[in-house]
Amino acid sequence: MAIAKTIEPDQDHTHPVVELRVRATPDQLSVLRALAATVAIHEDFDLDSIADIKLAMDEICTQLIVRATPDALLVCRLQYLDNTLRVDVSSTTTSVGSLGERSFAWHVLNALTDSVDLKQEPDPATAGFVTTMEFTKVKNGLSL
Repeated sequence: MAIAKTIEPDQDHTHPVVELRVRATPDQLSVLRALAATVAIHEDFDLDSIADIKLAMDEICTQLIVRATPDALLVCRLQYLDNTLRVDVSSTTTSVGSLGERSFAWHVLNALTDSVDLKQEPDPATAGFVTTMEFTKVKNGLSL
């Protein structure tokens, strides 16, 4: 089974990181959407933002799953800090393919989130790439 490299969390324990590792298969999408929604609900995001976060998680994970090497894992990290939810998803992929700023998926992610980023580095152990997609969503629309 290929091991995905992950971004290590800051050692600031006042802002914990939630991490989940699952097989890079489509049947895991509902679990990942539920995790993202649960964290967003816990941090008091409004309903529209929660829906955007779930859709963005689904889009990022789907993009990585279709490019994943056999037996790859998806490593999902969520951290809430300064009114912003940061979500990183990594997997070992065969290529970047059509990912990037010109793809339809990128436009969808830009519409749903406040920022989106893609990082990739060669993985000599699998002859593939460790691909990490990240998005952020700022909490707004709450009435205190």
